[in-house]
Amino acid sequence: MHKAATQETSPKINSISRRFSYALIGILTLLLIAFAAVVIIVDINRIESEMQKRLDNAIMFAQNSLPTPLWNMDYLVVNDFVDALFLDESIVHIKISWKDQLITEKNRAGFQLKELKSGKPQQLFKGSDLIAKSSDIYFKDSVISEILIVMSRENLKKQVLIQIYSTIALLILIIAAIWLTSIFITRRYISFPLLKLQESASMIARGDLDTYVDKSSSDEIGALAQHLDVMRGSIKQLFAELRESKNKLEDYSRTLEQKVELRTRELARSVEELKALGEVSQVVSSTLDLETVLTSIVRHAVQLSKTDAGTIYEFDEAEGVFVPRINYGARADLIEALRESRLRVGDRTVIGQAAERRSPDQIPDLADVPDYPLSYVQQAGYRALLALPLLREDRLIGGLVVRRKAAGEFPPPVLDLLQTFAAQSVLAIHNARLFREIEEKGRELESANKHKSEFLANMSHELRTPLNAILGYTELILDSIYGEVPEKIQEVLERLEKNGRHLLNLINDVLDLSKIEAGQLTLSLNEYSMEEVIQTVSTSVEALAAEKDLDLKVKVSKDLRIGKGDEQRIVQVILNLVGNAIKFTDEGEVKVEATVSNETFLVSVSDTGPGVTEADQQKIFEEFHQADGSSTRKKGGTGLGLSISKKIIDMHGGRIWVESTPGRGSTFRVTLPIRVERQRKQA
Repeated sequence: MHKAATQETSPKINSISRRFSYALIGILTLLLIAFAAVVIIVDINRIESEMQKRLDNAIMFAQNSLPTPLWNMDYLVVNDFVDALFLDESIVHIKISWKDQLITEKNRAGFQLKELKSGKPQQLFKGSDLIAKSSDIYFKDSVISEILIVMSRENLKKQVLIQIYSTIALLILIIAAIWLTSIFITRRYISFPLLKLQESASMIARGDLDTYVDKSSSDEIGALAQHLDVMRGSIKQLFAELRESKNKLEDYSRTLEQKVELRTRELARSVEELKALGEVSQVVSSTLDLETVLTSIVRHAVQLSKTDAGTIYEFDEAEGVFVPRINYGARADLIEALRESRLRVGDRTVIGQAAERRSPDQIPDLADVPDYPLSYVQQAGYRALLALPLLREDRLIGGLVVRRKAAGEFPPPVLDLLQTFAAQSVLAIHNARLFREIEEKGRELESANKHKSEFLANMSHELRTPLNAILGYTELILDSIYGEVPEKIQEVLERLEKNGRHLLNLINDVLDLSKIEAGQLTLSLNEYSMEEVIQTVSTSVEALAAEKDLDLKVKVSKDLRIGKGDEQRIVQVILNLVGNAIKFTDEGEVKVEATVSNETFLVSVSDTGPGVTEADQQKIFEEFHQADGSSTRKKGGTGLGLSISKKIIDMHGGRIWVESTPGRGSTFRVTLPIRVERQRKQA
């Protein structure tokens, strides 16, 4: 098994050496190939340069040696000179001529030069295996002939090939040496130590915690082996501790099983009780039907207490008697008898005693109480009774009674459980009473609200009539209809008119609000121009903005279409928004913009005022609410403007909201359908 593990894991270890060797050989091979390429190119250039130099030397030698023999026409000497040049094996063709007269021409054996066209020899042989050069031969500054020498690059190619072959052979030899060396080094110093370490780790993994770990190496692998040996010792110690803990756990589990079984039964009972309590709580919180709630309570109380019947009584404070409200598990004759009985606090019944003591009371066996007032209970077969008073803040509101046909005392857990059901019953009865009171109060409030709205509407009409008369006469006096007015009286009259206008606006707001609440406000839907609405509003507030030295900017989109709605109410909304912006802005600007998008008008009113906090951004649209609601606020108003504006916009099927950051101003936005065909129902 040990050998099998070694054979399975050794390829992984060997792959490290192979990858290292391949990487090293690859890098060195690339470097050697690059070096060999550079050497070969340098040698080719060197040989080419030497060949060109030999050709230049041959031409120079001819220029120095041939003038005299050619002048004397000693062609024998000329031919000997040509033969001497052919000692250079690279020269394959020599031609000496004068104009169209050939003096001498010689080719190396096996070489045939094709007929040359006009042009310089250097250009004619450029890019071929031949190199040529020609030159004139002078005698006493006169040209007496021309010599052409052609050399072949065949010897150059042979030398280059020999150089390449020798370089490749040397390269292969070096690579082989490097490969063998790397294999030897990696196997000796990496693979073999890692293989031993892996074998030790495999033995430890199979559970042999006494296996030997070779720590003789002083390199990184040796350090790794030392850590592995430390880990082996730690694991061995841990296993010993685990065995000891296992023995302790086995001893403990034998006693734990009994405890778990007992606890499981208790938990099952608790789960059943909690489930029942959850169902009862859900019923209590989901419905106000008292009979449904109490039926669920008494049913679960009887089932979980393992009794046979139960009754929930409601205490009638007026007559001082307990009235059976819900019965569960009892026969019809017993239920009828309970309804006819008039149980009171303090009588000798179990519910009477529990109510008097304000605590649970029980009779373990009715046979021990022969004079029990309700004899028909024992006749129905019941032996044990338990009653719990239903109390809320020490006020008696009813009682819970359970009956069991088997005699015996009710244990404390049953008492605690029924106490919980009693508390739920108290809550249900109390909620039902509160609901009845709320319904009654709601009807009273609805009637009072109706009378309030009618009163406000009537009073607003009654107040507006004399106030309009006062304002009319004040304007006539200011216009000097009744003669000139002294300056002091004129100032008083102007203040009177200003405050009267303010009072009229307040009365109009109250009248609008009362109409809205009474459902009497209706929209007069007609075609209108949003551009004219904005212009009307800006004209109305120009004086207010100029009085506070504020910059009033109006920007209306050119593509606004004719809309349909209550123009007067829309003007009222936008005028309220712009007026508020001017009122709450002490410096800076107020900007009004109107655009259209997706069959909807969008109107925005921006200011550089103090802004509205996030907490107040929803409240400011409520009735009689302002961002600064204190009695010391600097800005006046009733807090009705935005509330009325919101209701008007809602009736148009639009929306109004505010975007604001405290200290950086506010922007109120209004969206309105372009065409409002019918009024939305008032909320």
